[in-house]
Amino acid sequence: MALVRCERCGRPKGRSHTYVASVKPIGYPETAAICGSAWCEQPGLVWLDEQEKTQYERGQRVFSIPSAAVKIKVA
Repeated sequence: MALVRCERCGRPKGRSHTYVASVKPIGYPETAAICGSAWCEQPGLVWLDEQEKTQYERGQRVFSIPSAAVKIKVA
């Protein structure tokens, strides 16, 4: 499941996922996708695991985050 982290917070360290690539959400850096770190409010990049990266390379542009509360569209 994709995660959102700003450039400063960097690659997330998932417990069950290894994040291998980041992509920009639509409108980045003027985006509604904000870093998921508790203390951070910077625009975030969408980090993808290996399976999601493959899907991205095949043209998928909408990804879910772990809580499934929102989906994020990437450029």
